[in-house]
This record gives sequence, structure tokens and C-alpha cells, in this order.
Amino acid sequence: MFSKHNLIILFVALLSKPVLLAQSTSRSQRALDTMFVRDFSNRPTVRAYLSNKFNSLTLRADGSLTDLRYEPNGHFNIGFGASYKRLTLNIGFPIPFIPSDVEERGRTRFLDAQATLHTNKQSSNLFLQVFKGYHIISHDLQQLGWSQTTRYPYRADLSQFNIGLSTLRVADDEHFSYRATFNQDAWQQRTKGSWLYGGYATCYVLRSDSSVIPTALEDGFGDAYGLTRGLLIDLGPMGGYAHTFVHRKHWFLTLSAAVGAGLGFQRVDRSGVDLHETRSHIGPGWHTQFRAGSGYNSRYYYAGVLFNQERVAYLTEGQERYGWTVGNFRVMVAMRLKERPEQVDRGLRWLKKRTVLPVP
Repeated sequence: MFSKHNLIILFVALLSKPVLLAQSTSRSQRALDTMFVRDFSNRPTVRAYLSNKFNSLTLRADGSLTDLRYEPNGHFNIGFGASYKRLTLNIGFPIPFIPSDVEERGRTRFLDAQATLHTNKQSSNLFLQVFKGYHIISHDLQQLGWSQTTRYPYRADLSQFNIGLSTLRVADDEHFSYRATFNQDAWQQRTKGSWLYGGYATCYVLRSDSSVIPTALEDGFGDAYGLTRGLLIDLGPMGGYAHTFVHRKHWFLTLSAAVGAGLGFQRVDRSGVDLHETRSHIGPGWHTQFRAGSGYNSRYYYAGVLFNQERVAYLTEGQERYGWTVGNFRVMVAMRLKERPEQVDRGLRWLKKRTVLPVP
């Protein structure tokens, strides 16, 4: 597996392409209808937030039996950020005074990077996650016949890596703004919605020393028992709809949902006492995305609660159903500065001089 350093470089490389596209296409964007949307991207926006990122993986059980669900030990962050023109930067830190629950859920080591890119016309979500150490929330120790000191059944050997991108084009970018809710540098003043269309691509890797399915549950998961490694890659088109409801110009509720389906490559290793096999398969996969935000927005101030979730699922060669989820929840406050600090313009001029423009 790649080192964390290489993974970060890969993520930044993927991130840079949508940014360049956003810069090149923004010149051709139609003007916003100011009766519906006010654009404040020409003024610095500063923000503070509390955030909880989450991740889970689920294997579907046969019939009416309980599905098997793993989660890492979650973490809460406090963060600060700023936006100016097309540049947005957020930095988060673990909240120090929240007590650790390692004794209940076990320890999780992780690398977690999630980013959203919003322009008038495009909304993109990128994520890169590496987690090792999961606990089971669907079954207890007694059901599995395990003897551990943690409250939840814990698998220190279970690790997963995922990287992905989903991007959606906003059809009515003159009257509807994703940025108003999710990037805080615009203001949606009237109720409006828009159809969305785009696509997604994901890569998921799962590893464990022994079967992901505990021995006590092997009869309820068919051919999934013995699964120790998996590689799942898929891509496809997706589409959906987003709508912002506005009350008295300031109070808002934004709901957005999109669904996609495509084909993917699946490689699965199964190991056991008398079992060792590798299966490769081209099979169907699907992708769902849900975003929501609610709060207060005005010329200078923003306060809101935001939710973002991406779910990917697969149907394997043996008809087993497998899925994983990634997302975050944020409480956000932001303020738009009345004047641009001189240092900001000076820094942008310096950056512009050193930016290599592509040859047409």
C-alpha cells in the first residue's frame, strides 16, 4: 500500500484538476440573477466550524438476518477557514477536551481528507481515507462469542483505503447557488432549485488478517464468508436535483440528492482452513449522494448546519451485497469582510505572477 505521504500527493494531484477547470470555465459563466443570488466571492469570507467525519462499511446478510456493520472510532474537529474569489482553505484540529472512548470502541488510526469544490456551474466532492481498526456496531460480544475488554467487538487488523470523486453540473446556475449554502460566499435570496447531472469514480480497498465475517455469523452471509481482501473500482454517470427554500430572504433550507449507476471491476480474496481463492468480476455498482444545509444567511453573516454523505454499493459475483459510506456533519458560522485586506491582494498578485498558464 502507498505511504501516507504518497497518498496525500495523489489526492492533491486529483484536487488540482477540478480547480484548473473551474478557473478556465468561470470566465464563460453567465451572470447570476441578483434577484435570486448575491455573489460575495470578491470579498474575503472567514469561518469557524465544528465537524464530525464518518465512515462505515456494511455487508448484507441473507434473508431477515442482521446485516454486519463496521465503523471506525469517530473523531470531532474544530476548524477555521477562509474563502476569497476561487480559493477556499479550511484547517481542522481534534477537539482536545472531548474524552477518548478507546476503552469502548478500540483505537482507530486514520488519514482522512475530504474536499468540496463549488463554482456557479459545478459542485464536486473529493475524498481520500485510510482507516485501520474498526468496531462492530450491529452485533455484540456475546452474539459473536468473543472475549474482549472493549464494549463493542473490535478488529484491530481490519483496514480500508478509499479514494473517489463525484461531480455535478448545476443546470440553472443563474438562479440557484450551491455556494450560498455550502461555501458561504454567496446569498440565495429567493426559493429556487436546479437539476443536476454529472458522474463519479471510486476505488475501495479492504484488508484483514482473517475473515471479515466473524465465525459465529458465517452461515448468514453465503459466499462472503472467508473474505479477507477486496479491490472494488467503479465509475458511472449520475443525476439528481437540488432545491433551496428561502423564508424572508434570510432563513434557508437546502436539500440535494443524486443517484448514479455504472459498472466496476471487483477482485476478492477468500481464505480459510480449507479455502484460498481469488475471484475477479465485472459487476454493477451504484452511488448515492445526499447533501443538506439549514440556517441563516445575510449580506455579512452566515450560520448553518451542514450534512454531506456519499454511499457506494456493489453486487459481487456471488450476489453478495457490499457497501460503504463516507461523509461529514458540520456546524458553521461565517462572516464576510467589508473590505479586502491589502495583504490578500498583494499575495494574489504574487501568486498570479508565478502561475504557469496552459498553452492554448
